[in-house]
Amino acid sequence: MFNSTHTLVGLAIARTGLDRWLPYAIATAVIATNLPDIEIITGLASTPTYIEYHRGITHTFIGIPVLSLALALGIYVFSGNFWKTFLVALVVMATHPALDYANTYGLRPFLPFDGTWYYGDTLFIIDPYLDLMLLAGFLVGYRLSRIRRLSAWVSILLTLAYIGIRIDLHAKARGQLASYTSTLPGFERSAVFPRIANLRIWDGIIETNQEMIKVRIDTRHGVDSELARMPKGASSEIIGHAATAPSAATFIGFARFPVIRVEGTEFGYRVTFIDFRFYNETTGTAFAAEVLLDQSLHVIRDSLGFNKAVTP
Repeated sequence: MFNSTHTLVGLAIARTGLDRWLPYAIATAVIATNLPDIEIITGLASTPTYIEYHRGITHTFIGIPVLSLALALGIYVFSGNFWKTFLVALVVMATHPALDYANTYGLRPFLPFDGTWYYGDTLFIIDPYLDLMLLAGFLVGYRLSRIRRLSAWVSILLTLAYIGIRIDLHAKARGQLASYTSTLPGFERSAVFPRIANLRIWDGIIETNQEMIKVRIDTRHGVDSELARMPKGASSEIIGHAATAPSAATFIGFARFPVIRVEGTEFGYRVTFIDFRFYNETTGTAFAAEVLLDQSLHVIRDSLGFNKAVTP
């Protein structure tokens, strides 16, 4: 989730009464709810490095307690109570991977033992409704201090109710997509993704043995239109050599619905690895890795990015 959501969740939890129970509880909660994203500094090295480490060890069952312990050691100097500080940090920080799991990007909670990605596909990474509910609770409590605790609890309960509605609608959309794919030749798997600020319309991704298909799902009526379609691409020696490039190797470990294209160039080949999950048919962009090879299949250059232009 976006860090505005994480911050507002931390504020809401702290203002339920923890700020009376522990000095510096609000500061502890706000830092704790954002601290797992400390690996964002890996982006200073390169995009592949960032993708490799983002939502990695700091978002795991091991990383969260360790980060909470480190934060408690730092805040203890001011709060004067290590165990209370640790408990607040642990509870609040645990909401970070829980919320991140809820969106399409996913996370790897069992690192370093298992690098499998898990996806909730329920909340868009930026959810203005969540932020508005939490922000409203904070502002009401700020203006009316006598009901500050109540406003925090109400905003949390509304947030949980909203997420519950999202989960129910996601399940409904998945059922509608399953009905649509039940007679689709060569069907292999599918997923349903949320749209920003839209509870009714969802995106469905379908993988067959030949291609990827993106459809629009209206939870009132079911699948109502096809948005995009791409051949998956067959494996080849060219693709095998391109896959050894750092950007491609990182892409392969991250991609959920990969599409691979090979084009001839005047100097050799261009191989594009596309994650159809992040393909935007309106802008013609996607999360993709591009690898340039010479005639001898040696890597000349490679790159990775979230907004690379790709042709449909």
